[in-house]
Amino acid sequence: MKVGFFGTPELAARVMADLARLHDIVFAVTAEDKAAGRNRELRACEAKSEALRLGIPVLQPSRLNDGVFMEAIRGHAADIFVVVAYGSLIPRAVFDHPPLGTLNLHPSLLPKYRGAAPIQWALINGEAETGITVQLINERLDAGDIVLQQTVPLTGDMNAAGLNEIVISRGAALLDEAIRLLASGNAVPVKQDESKATHCGKIDRGVAEIDWGKPAHDIHNLVRALNPKPGAFSTFRGENIKIWKTSLPSGDLPGGAVPGGIIRHQKKRLLAGTGSGYIEILLLQPANKKVMDGLSFINGYRLAPDDRFE
Repeated sequence: MKVGFFGTPELAARVMADLARLHDIVFAVTAEDKAAGRNRELRACEAKSEALRLGIPVLQPSRLNDGVFMEAIRGHAADIFVVVAYGSLIPRAVFDHPPLGTLNLHPSLLPKYRGAAPIQWALINGEAETGITVQLINERLDAGDIVLQQTVPLTGDMNAAGLNEIVISRGAALLDEAIRLLASGNAVPVKQDESKATHCGKIDRGVAEIDWGKPAHDIHNLVRALNPKPGAFSTFRGENIKIWKTSLPSGDLPGGAVPGGIIRHQKKRLLAGTGSGYIEILLLQPANKKVMDGLSFINGYRLAPDDRFE
């Protein structure tokens, strides 16, 4: 099957590479190169770099309804388009163009968690499960008819990196199954239940900053949801510090937890007070330093009784 691919980040790049083993990807549409780094040099996104490595022609239009772009995709005569984390809404003139339509891979059980960062928000909200949906695109964000879904259970310690790997490992196979169902005429797309739709926004600085007055399990969920990026953060001695890994301690713990208050427990364990007891900090990273474990932080910073995360 001849496939036109739309995608931008690492998730898209890796799913595209797997899908290229199953189908002929005739072009890849990615975001434009962006200035990055201290010298503001133009850098390609992960999907563009992977497409070039695979010898797939790359298109980087500034506007998807541009006539030149439309001519370019017509010239490749794709049977179907596939979208994986492209980052922009695709107009009807584009998604209606291929004979079999346009599929989108979305890492949630739609209609829950439409929009940006569904992996992160499922973890932030402490969901027991999430999933992967293959849907036929329409003009509304993540609201198309569902072709396939697969549920993914969430453990209490799974972070965004682990969930992302599950989506990547299953994405191409699910897309391949959906493509074959559509091509054979055996697909039975199901309309989404709008009464169950939820939406999630981007992860900004306000979301990533830890509120120590919240319950310990909420803070734990935030930390694991934002690992590996952007990282949940707090302030210590006036500087930002990222918290990369936590756990919910049990057993004999000191009383009188103060939100943000730091406790050296049993000499080796770093605890922080929350709105409901303590959370144990396993990995953290002070500004301009390497990631360290709790004991290294305790020893390196010579904690005082009144030290706290602010």
